[in-house]
Amino acid sequence: MDKPNCLKCKHYQSTYEPSRPRGCKVYGFKSIMMPSVLVKNESGEDCKAFELRSHLDKEKNQFDFNRKDYW
Repeated sequence: MDKPNCLKCKHYQSTYEPSRPRGCKVYGFKSIMMPSVLVKNESGEDCKAFELRSHLDKEKNQFDFNRKDYW
């Protein structure tokens, strides 16, 4: 598995705090670093809470332009 990309995770949140603009809803923290980097630095392991955002899941969102019932 590749390292988690927080921007593609459904638990990532942007905050309005300039000193701590990135956060994680699962771990409940805000930071200047990407949450996955902070988790890796603190625990030594990759983030276990990563879940791909539903609109980025290509298997779920396949749109077949060749289907006759669309046209």
